[in-house]
Amino acid sequence: MISILLLTLLFMVSYLGFWQGRGTENYYTSKPTYISHRGVTKNNPENTIEAFKEAESLGFQGIEVDIIASKDGVLYCSHNHQLDQETNHSGYIEQMLSDELDNINTGFFSHPNNQQKVPRLNSVFENISNDMIINIEIKFSNYFDLSTAFVLKRFLKNNKTKHRILISSFNPLIVFFSRWLIPSTRTGFLFESENMKKWINFCHPDTVHPRIDFLDEDIIKWCKAKNLPINVWTVNSEVNIEKCKDFGVHGIITDLEKI
Repeated sequence: MISILLLTLLFMVSYLGFWQGRGTENYYTSKPTYISHRGVTKNNPENTIEAFKEAESLGFQGIEVDIIASKDGVLYCSHNHQLDQETNHSGYIEQMLSDELDNINTGFFSHPNNQQKVPRLNSVFENISNDMIINIEIKFSNYFDLSTAFVLKRFLKNNKTKHRILISSFNPLIVFFSRWLIPSTRTGFLFESENMKKWINFCHPDTVHPRIDFLDEDIIKWCKAKNLPINVWTVNSEVNIEKCKDFGVHGIITDLEKI
């Protein structure tokens, strides 16, 4: 019994303390790499194909895409679960079927004269070149909601792509799941509080995504020791862009229209 306890303790100490990121050397074509947050939204609604295409045409090296799975297991690009936050429809994406969602336009409030379809994730891969990083942020309704992560796992198994995919989330369980059960991709852990940082040693991400105000010497030093590139969000001022450059971060996630 004592031997089992000691082995368990040794495993836990090793798991939480002695680990490294799996390496993302081929992900970053420049340093920093600029990632467009939900696409460029001056002319088009966020998380739409045209917003992503415009980001690529303006020289961004990556896009950040939010996804939610429908009731019948189709992945849609949306930051919000509630449709009435972006469209003139009501209801929740995860409670609706794809046949209905395919006919709903987004941008009802932000771009009333240029509303566009809520796109499926597969359309992103079809319209964005293989040279781009696609940072897929998995949304969730609660911390035990792994439904979209399971659908993405199946999607990537059935849809081979040459894109450099990064799966990210604020949910450490989703990052943990993605690292171990979707091993062909790399993962990123988003955090916006000191309390969230402790989960990094649990979910073992391949990249760390701190909010800009959490970028400091300590996180830089720790990430270097763990072989973890840093992608900072959401960096929307020249002052903060220069801060990121001074710290030598790998990626800058931004709402800016040009770089």
